[in-house]
Amino acid sequence: MLPKEVLEKKSDIMAYAKTIGIPVEKIQNDHLFLQVFVHKSFAADYKNIMDHNERLEFLGDGILWAVINKILFSRYPERDESDLTLYKIALVREENLANVGRNIGIDKHIFISKGEEKTNGRQKSAILADCVEALIGFIYIDLGIEPTEAFITDYVYSQIDNINKDPVKSYKTMVQEVVQKKYKQLPVYQDSEDQKDEKWNVVQYKSELFVLDEKVGEWLGINKKKAQEEAAKDYYESLQSE
Repeated sequence: MLPKEVLEKKSDIMAYAKTIGIPVEKIQNDHLFLQVFVHKSFAADYKNIMDHNERLEFLGDGILWAVINKILFSRYPERDESDLTLYKIALVREENLANVGRNIGIDKHIFISKGEEKTNGRQKSAILADCVEALIGFIYIDLGIEPTEAFITDYVYSQIDNINKDPVKSYKTMVQEVVQKKYKQLPVYQDSEDQKDEKWNVVQYKSELFVLDEKVGEWLGINKKKAQEEAAKDYYESLQSE
């Protein structure tokens, strides 16, 4: 069920969809398409349960990661897994998706609550990124994988040039940013020698990552730097699944 305000904007939203290359004439589920643009805050303003874009966002998030993986794998045969992972994270992170949303003008068509309007919610990165992911989810479920890959390539992957101009952040850097912002503290790494060869040279280190004195990540590596980076990756990826 969608609010009448959304249904009344159907022709405007369909016209907008054409401008960003979506084959509107092939859309099978108009209701689901309109749902893309309904933020949960807008739906919450109604007494009756109203549809919003959260489930589509969930779907789009998974599809986006898979398609970006495929593109990077195909286009960067000389890069190893760690480099590809950093590029992927940079492309799918909230800030980049929010910029995609602004670039394609999706902010003008999102339905948000009166409270969010008062706080400039239409420009909030989280709301914009969620809407972009919801749109990707819709394209995939209604139109198929080829239009989905085309959309992601044109609008999300195309940001790779901007990312290449700046150093891609490591997992340690991203974890530090998250922990500092949320807890006003730094993450702590405790390193130890895990394995030695017959000459007593250390061949493997273990790094344990602690946040607020709680162990949140652990990994083994051939040196301390590698072990710390992998422990940070372990923790960062767990945050994305929450």
